[in-house]
Amino acid sequence: MDVKLQRMKDLGVILTEAAKAYYQQDREIISNFEYDKLYDELAALERETGIVLAGSPTASVGYEALE
Repeated sequence: MDVKLQRMKDLGVILTEAAKAYYQQDREIISNFEYDKLYDELAALERETGIVLAGSPTASVGYEALE
C-alpha cells in the first residue's frame, strides 16, 4: 500500500503542475494524451485503495484561466 500511496502523491504533483502550467501559464509541459493517461492511473489507484488524497486532481475542477 505504501508504494501505491506514494505513486498517488507523485501523480497528484505531476497532474497539478501540468494543469497549472496549462491553465495559468499558457504552456504545455505534458501532452493531453499523457495527462489523461496519468489521470486515469490516479483514478484507478484511488478506486483500488479507497483513498482520495486532499487536493487530488480527481476531486478538483482545475485552475482559473488567466486572460
